[in-house]
Amino acid sequence: MFKLCIIGSSEIIPLHINAAIKNNFELHSISSLNYNSLNAKKIKKKYKINKFYPDWKKCINESSQIDNICFLVAPKIEDTIKVLNYIAKYNKPTLVEKPISYDLKRFNKIKNKKNFVGYNRIFYRTVNYIKTEIKKKNFPKKVLVNVLCPETNAKKFVSNSCHIISILIYLFGNLNLKYKKFNNKIISCYLENKKAIINLSIAFNTPSNFKIEIFSNKTYFNLTPIEELREYKMLKKIKKKNLNFYKPIMCKYIDDYDKNTKPGFDYQYKLFKKFCKNQKTNIHNSMAFAKKVISLCEKIVK
Repeated sequence: MFKLCIIGSSEIIPLHINAAIKNNFELHSISSLNYNSLNAKKIKKKYKINKFYPDWKKCINESSQIDNICFLVAPKIEDTIKVLNYIAKYNKPTLVEKPISYDLKRFNKIKNKKNFVGYNRIFYRTVNYIKTEIKKKNFPKKVLVNVLCPETNAKKFVSNSCHIISILIYLFGNLNLKYKKFNNKIISCYLENKKAIINLSIAFNTPSNFKIEIFSNKTYFNLTPIEELREYKMLKKIKKKNLNFYKPIMCKYIDDYDKNTKPGFDYQYKLFKKFCKNQKTNIHNSMAFAKKVISLCEKIVK
């Protein structure tokens, strides 16, 4: 059984813990960058974690001596690389929360490149259904994609909407930014590669859900919100007041809601366990992947 040492005490930590417990990780220890953190103490008590450390460095030093130890690193984004580099000298498996850094240049300062990055949305059933469809021989060589990201500001786009960029890269591969237009209310982008033409819009302070629409040959995929997939293949003619209207007919619906774990977290921890075992498996959410995501985010908002 793998033992988990947690560095961080934010609201995301309990969501990680629920998925870790479901996948039989033992909760060994917890600490925070805030010395003697009250939040970390509360989490320790609630989840009956074996040890609490007031000092995060001592927590890492002592926990690293335990057999089958692995780390969850989820402090403030500004502190993430500092923690990763401290763990690096022990060469232990580490799941680190995205986006790791707002600044692409700081990625070059990370000593341990073998971290498992928490882009949980690429593990959604909704996303992976589309991934499977894309791999089919009859899927069009190039599709049109519309994306909407409602955000509060450009910095929030990097820390939050990076999930959307991770999905696009996961589905279609590396993307080139061909065009960008922006003001203080919107950013409009045109991205392209051999598989997709993507129109991406960032609308600041707009009351809307995140949306990804994929238009392929005779098929329309709608992810709105991203946790819900609707697939359409036909139109139905409807008459109203002697006028013809056409309504898409949904042929498939998939959602990724789970009352016990945050969407994508269960499978993320299943794969992290394989990562800890050094099993040969296709890890998409590597450090190289995380770097690609932030690189494209920077190009879009800077």
